[in-house]
Amino acid sequence: MLIMWYVCLADVLINPVKRICSSAYMGSFLWKSRSIGLWNRSRGENMLDSGAPFYDTYQTSDGQFMAVGAIEPQFYKQLLKGLELDAGELPSQMSFDDWPELRRIFTERFASKSQAEWSEIFDGTDACVTPVLSFDQVSSHPHNRERGSFMKDSSGEESPRPAPVLSRTPAEPCLTSDPVTGEHTAEVLQEYGFTSPQINQMLSAGVIECNAVKAKL
Repeated sequence: MLIMWYVCLADVLINPVKRICSSAYMGSFLWKSRSIGLWNRSRGENMLDSGAPFYDTYQTSDGQFMAVGAIEPQFYKQLLKGLELDAGELPSQMSFDDWPELRRIFTERFASKSQAEWSEIFDGTDACVTPVLSFDQVSSHPHNRERGSFMKDSSGEESPRPAPVLSRTPAEPCLTSDPVTGEHTAEVLQEYGFTSPQINQMLSAGVIECNAVKAKL
C-alpha cells in the first residue's frame, strides 16, 4: 500500500513537468516562425492564425462555410481559378498590408454561391479548398464512405477508424463500447493481489473510483 502511495505521488510530481516540457517543445514551430516572418505580427494578423486571407474559412450563401488553405503559389493559383479571379487585378498574395482588401474580395466571392456549389467547383482540384462539415456530415462524405474512415461500435456510437489501414494486414478495430471510468478498477487491482477489503478501503478513501454497475467486488 505504501509503495502505491509513493507511485501516485511520483506521478503527481513528474507528470506536470513532462507535460510542460512537451507542450513547450511542441511549440517550437511557432517560436521559429517568429524569426522568418510567419508569426511576428499581432494576433490574427499572421500567416496561420486567420491573418492570411488564403488560410481561413468563408461563409457561403447558404450560411455554411468553406475552408481555405492555399499557401503555396500553385495552390493559390488554383484557388483564384475556382473563384474566377484574375491574379493581375488583385493585390500580391504576400503583401501583408493588402490582406484586408484581399479578404474582402474573397468574402464577397464565397458569399455568392452555396457550399454545395463551391464544393463541386473545387472538387478534384489542388486549390486546398474544402467544405466545413458537421459531425453528422463527416462520415457520410463520399471520400470517407469509400475509405471506411468511420465505424460504429456495438452501442451504435460512431468514431474514426484506426489508421493507417494496410492492404495486406488491415487492423481489425474493436467494436465493443469504450469502458467507463472505473469499469475495470477492481478487476485490475485483484490481478495485482489486492483483496476485496483493501479495494473497498481505497474506494472509501477516494483513492480509486469504481463503476458500481460494471465493477463487482
